[in-house]
Amino acid sequence: MKPTTEQLSNALQTAERMREQGEDPDFLAKTLLYLHRRDETLEKVLEHLELFLRFGLPVEEHMKLVRLIEEAKAQQRMERGEDADKLGL
Repeated sequence: MKPTTEQLSNALQTAERMREQGEDPDFLAKTLLYLHRRDETLEKVLEHLELFLRFGLPVEEHMKLVRLIEEAKAQQRMERGEDADKLGL
């Protein structure tokens, strides 16, 4: 089930506190924070894709979408320890 905005906020604050205090033995806090950041990025991509599917893709929206996809790919490369300066799309 989807948490409420308040529940999510509380969970993220708790996760941040756990990481700061080094109290994350099973990496639940690290995982929650990672997935939340990833979800935010993918939500932005979805938003621009929906505009594309509904109205076509003006140049400005196309550039935003390309940047968001590049950002997501750069994040993946960084997580895998690959060269962050590699060209994407």
